[in-house]
Amino acid sequence: MEHPRRRLVLVWLATTAAVAIAALVGYRALVRVPELAGRTAPEALLEHPEALFEDPGLIGTAVEIRVTRAISACMAARGFDYRGPAAVDGLDDTIDPAVYGYGIATGPAGGAVTLGDGGADRFERDAYEQALYGSSLDAGAAGGCAAVGAAELDAAMAEIAAMPYSIEQLEADTLAHPAMVAGLEAWSACMAGRGYEAASPADLISGLVERLATATPEEARALADEERRTAAADFACRDAHLTGAAEEAAAELAPAFVEANRPQLENLMPPEQAEWEEVTVPTDLGTGDVQVTLLWTDGVDLDLRVTDPTGAWVSYQNRTSSTGGQLDRDANRSCGGIVADPVENVFWPEGEAPRGGYAVTVTLYSTCSLEGPFPFTVVVKAGGRVVLQEARTIGSGSVTLEFDY
Repeated sequence: MEHPRRRLVLVWLATTAAVAIAALVGYRALVRVPELAGRTAPEALLEHPEALFEDPGLIGTAVEIRVTRAISACMAARGFDYRGPAAVDGLDDTIDPAVYGYGIATGPAGGAVTLGDGGADRFERDAYEQALYGSSLDAGAAGGCAAVGAAELDAAMAEIAAMPYSIEQLEADTLAHPAMVAGLEAWSACMAGRGYEAASPADLISGLVERLATATPEEARALADEERRTAAADFACRDAHLTGAAEEAAAELAPAFVEANRPQLENLMPPEQAEWEEVTVPTDLGTGDVQVTLLWTDGVDLDLRVTDPTGAWVSYQNRTSSTGGQLDRDANRSCGGIVADPVENVFWPEGEAPRGGYAVTVTLYSTCSLEGPFPFTVVVKAGGRVVLQEARTIGSGSVTLEFDY
């Protein structure tokens, strides 16, 4: 299943892009010496603005954790363990640059990130990917829990864009600070004495990245050795010449940055790990390979229609399809017999559901003289596992969701 795995890479890259944008003052003012310190818990920024310079990726860490927690909670509701790109555990671990370099060719100290337990057999892997991506892969848009993470990422990036004292301005102010100007000159002379010609740490790192991009596997292994040697020299010179300069710049600039951007920074801080609230589906409904349940609370008439991969469909107009789909619950029909907790349910008995993409359409048939919009929830189970749980509102017309079985 190549498309889902490719999509996973895209989700990672999107998150990584956010981190890159949010990495305050970048590697140009990175001063974590003599070791590469592990990432700081982002909440420290609000009380200790100088932490911004001790860990320039602090805001990026906040973004990563927010996205990962949102996806993780969504996946947990579907019965899967998910761990994305944010290594939330071990934030205070340190990395020895002489062993791990910058983490470019050598990789992170903690090893490869795992994606959670998708199971050993093909069905379990497919179910994991279905829960993560929904069924919109070929259309080029992430669905499922990835869409939840994408929405969290968009919200975080909007907060960053709204900062009145921008990250770019902070970087410019830092590099123009007299202490940093003098510190970088001294750092460059220190590196020259060790055999490296560079105006800043950024020059060293960008050069390594560019070379790695076109390296063969054998060249990459050699580059990893060079990276370790370079990083060791770099951080020795930073310790000698940039630490004090960065502390001086941080004392002047970091508090101003935090105060100017406090509302946005507070909104960026990761909330407590959210618990996915699983909707309770009545147990007296028909079930099987596929079960689609529509639940709402208002005294209106909503209609459920499910179209299977063959094009056959089930609704109140066609309660049994040619492929075995059945509608066994139709609530508030034509505003008659209004119930407190209306439910509609379509299912395919075990062994009968066609494989492929399904479309779920919810239509507001009648408001029954009530004013909307009206909230509803769709819960889809495939093989007994929740693969889609989505809450929406409807004021008129129809809403369509998709999933794969």
